[in-house]
Amino acid sequence: MKTKLRRDIALFLALASAASLGAAGVSCSSNGGGGSSATQGTGGAGASGSGGSAGSAGAGGEGGDFIGSGPNPNGPFLDFPAGPQIDMGVPAQAPELFQGTPAQPQGGPCVAEPPMEALVPTNWTPLRFEWIAPAGHNVFELRLGVDNQVNELVVYTTTTSYTIPADIWSGLAGHSAGRDIKMAVRSAQIDGGQLVAGPFVGTEGVVHVAPVAAPGSIVYWTTGAPGSGKTALKGFSIGDTQVTTVLSPEIVGGDTTCVACHASSPDGALSFFTRDASIGTRTVSARKVDGTAALPTEMQVSAVALGLLGRNKQTAPTLSGAHYTAQDAVAITVMFDPALTGNRYELAWTDLHAQDPATGWGILPRVGDGRAVVASPTWWHDGTTIAYTTAPAGGEGVITGISDADTTMDIYTVPFNNRQGGNATPLPGASDPAFVEFYPVISPGDTLLAFNRFAPYKADGVNWADSYDEPMAEVLVVPAKGGEAVRVAGNDPPACVDRKSPGLTNSWPRWAPSAEGFNGKKYYWLTFSSKRRDLNNPQLFVSGVVTTVQADGSEVIDKTYPALYVTSQVPEENNHTPAWDVFQIEPPQ
Repeated sequence: MKTKLRRDIALFLALASAASLGAAGVSCSSNGGGGSSATQGTGGAGASGSGGSAGSAGAGGEGGDFIGSGPNPNGPFLDFPAGPQIDMGVPAQAPELFQGTPAQPQGGPCVAEPPMEALVPTNWTPLRFEWIAPAGHNVFELRLGVDNQVNELVVYTTTTSYTIPADIWSGLAGHSAGRDIKMAVRSAQIDGGQLVAGPFVGTEGVVHVAPVAAPGSIVYWTTGAPGSGKTALKGFSIGDTQVTTVLSPEIVGGDTTCVACHASSPDGALSFFTRDASIGTRTVSARKVDGTAALPTEMQVSAVALGLLGRNKQTAPTLSGAHYTAQDAVAITVMFDPALTGNRYELAWTDLHAQDPATGWGILPRVGDGRAVVASPTWWHDGTTIAYTTAPAGGEGVITGISDADTTMDIYTVPFNNRQGGNATPLPGASDPAFVEFYPVISPGDTLLAFNRFAPYKADGVNWADSYDEPMAEVLVVPAKGGEAVRVAGNDPPACVDRKSPGLTNSWPRWAPSAEGFNGKKYYWLTFSSKRRDLNNPQLFVSGVVTTVQADGSEVIDKTYPALYVTSQVPEENNHTPAWDVFQIEPPQ
């Protein structure tokens, strides 16, 4: 029953938003990073400002059901308990010592998660607070307050993290949606029941509970624990506390050695993914994500189409809801072949209902873009346009590089035009000659485009840095029709953790499948991977992007928010290249 309900919800979201993510993953050659601590992850800090016009309004209706509940949405509510919560091992005298002793105005813990000013969806996993403790401090006081709650939540603990209990979080997220959680943490050294030092004031600030939920499910590529090389696609629905394995070489079977670059079918039933085989081939395949890993039916993807996708050197699939029907279903991939593409990386279309391999595919013409490498396509949900990275060097459908002769790595758009292509042109704001831009992805409603960029440099003094696993990469957002690029606040961890971007490999942004409207605002969500936790392995984060809807229906970026750490993922694994869509995945067991 639970699985059926989740699928019904996913299908409803798919139909309501008419959205699909053209998300792809990087190649199986990643070597990833190290491990991670469960108590010292970091997020972003500060909200960043406004940008240019973002085109027409995105998907998602205007609503108010998430604000409060019952006959009195303003409360007051009793979700927070009246008395302090005292963890085992905390000295009995701790509350009295903290409350009865004037605090030093600084020198306390640095809150690393959630970052202050973060925006939290109402259906997020129970919110976890993590902080970095000064040496010698062994008891901590955490206070949380909301203006429509009767009580503060006061916690005393000897650990450097605290997760709001699920029942409290559920009530709080419903009753206090659209409000701020005021947070303060202090620390002290208490030995033998006596106050040795402190209390010391640490981080103080607010975390915003969004007035809306975040939809869908995230499926991401993991290369497993450092050195394991165990690739898999794992996933979770927003709010899950654990992940489930969706696909792996063992599940796919045969001679499969790696699963990687992936995208959802617009109905969430299939994952189109890159498959490596033991004979050295790299192709695209499709499987159901419902736990069976079965091949698609002939009605979904014909055997001929699977054969066309299964030709060697084909990667980075993307699809559009406008071209995923019983009459017209198409996948776009990046293809390389000495004969068929003339030793160039080209955008290839494949008719998913093809019955004749001779007519079931073709190259999408890119008039005006003569570069030999394209990568990382993303397809507008209305089916009209494809954005991609163009560069003089690269490979594998997701890697792009530059040279001394040509330092241009830009994002271009080209019309689909019923498989006929057309003029390929640089996207203003994502084709700045001072930067290299890559990994584009279109938002729900075809309103915004997120991408990565960095200033070109020679990593070793000789060779130019490319797009792959690039430490200097940052995430930006630009109107889908072009305009001023906005650097998202989610790039930055809190200042007190002393880790700075560029330098954190903030990579591979992907949008949630729909954007909910409330009080003239649109709430978008971005996920991306970042090496900002303790042992610098890639982990997933989620950041809010809010727009203001203008009278003519266009949107202007109002604010971007610091990024939340995804606590459901396995912290010791290397987790990259998420796809966020209405995947109909099985819940964790």
